[in-house]
Amino acid sequence: MINRKIPRGLRDLLPNEVLIQREIEKKAAKLFSGYGYEEVITPTFEFLEVVETGAGRNIREELFLFTDREGGILSLRPEMTVAIARLAATHLQDAVYPQRFYYIANVFRHVQPHLAQYREFWQMGIELLGAGSAVADAEVISIAVKVLQNIGLDNFKISLNQIGIFNSLLDDSGMSFEQRDLIRRLVENKDLVELARVLDTLAIDDLLKETIAKLPILHGGLEVLKRMPYVEKNRHASEAVAELLKVYEALQPCGVTKHIVVDMGVLRGLDYYTGIVFEGYSPDLGYGLLGGGRYDNLMGLFGLPRPATGFALGMDRLALLLENQTAPLRYIIGGADWSAMIAKADELRSQGKIVEMDVEGSSKEELERKLQGRENCSLIFV
Repeated sequence: MINRKIPRGLRDLLPNEVLIQREIEKKAAKLFSGYGYEEVITPTFEFLEVVETGAGRNIREELFLFTDREGGILSLRPEMTVAIARLAATHLQDAVYPQRFYYIANVFRHVQPHLAQYREFWQMGIELLGAGSAVADAEVISIAVKVLQNIGLDNFKISLNQIGIFNSLLDDSGMSFEQRDLIRRLVENKDLVELARVLDTLAIDDLLKETIAKLPILHGGLEVLKRMPYVEKNRHASEAVAELLKVYEALQPCGVTKHIVVDMGVLRGLDYYTGIVFEGYSPDLGYGLLGGGRYDNLMGLFGLPRPATGFALGMDRLALLLENQTAPLRYIIGGADWSAMIAKADELRSQGKIVEMDVEGSSKEELERKLQGRENCSLIFV
């Protein structure tokens, strides 16, 4: 028998799943376009050098790699920000900035698959290139809130941080690269026990050690920024706190702050983030719905130094929250007069209705039996 399996971590999308995904895309694209963002498309794979230039060598173990016939090493795209930075550096050297782009794309990560985490998954997001102000961050974060609202969510939070706070603290610690990477992972995973154990083995300032140990649990309003005693001793960390406060202030007129929390444990995994970082969560799912932040150095790596910020939505995870939404009403047209059936179907379709026509010559009773168990279907027999 022919093998009917698909590779591990991939999946087929059935009509109801595609319907939900297309609805997410339609609503998000309408919102993004309303803010002046224009759609771009990049190749499904890039040279490995391009991917690692942006995302860092640590990402290699998650990449799907292959070679072309000329011997080049290629990677399926693991995310979209690097590709768009490369696109801008390739085609838009002389453009007037800022530039606003959005994308819809499948991306690939060689991860351990489980519910809401696949090896091929779909992202939709925006990139605001060439704007380095707090209000630029506020625009992007407010769009992140509004896109979740437009899709139909209300029970969610956007967790906000400034990566410079964490990086500046670690700069004072004198840790090795490997130690910094371990501390980052423990803070992100909120592993308080292991974090405390590792910090106890390091010869660093006690106040600094105490501050780093607190980071995973500093979650809430702006008051959490006052619970990091070492920050006042570090000028760069203090400047990062001030920048976070500016962004929060710029968010207030946007009407989205009820969804914003400050979270010192949000660090994002990719190397290119330089400033504000954020993630969106819903307690109804338990996985991140979106993530993004500022990456002011990335475009310079491709020869076009520009500040930038953006975010990506995880559409597969959003679809899990929306899978119980009611399907649209569908009309089923049957009868013995084909011309009358066509006329009725055309009339309904002109009104924007979804119409199926019986093409098997079924009787009314046969159609009624076929429709048993099909929700939101209305039979018209002419």
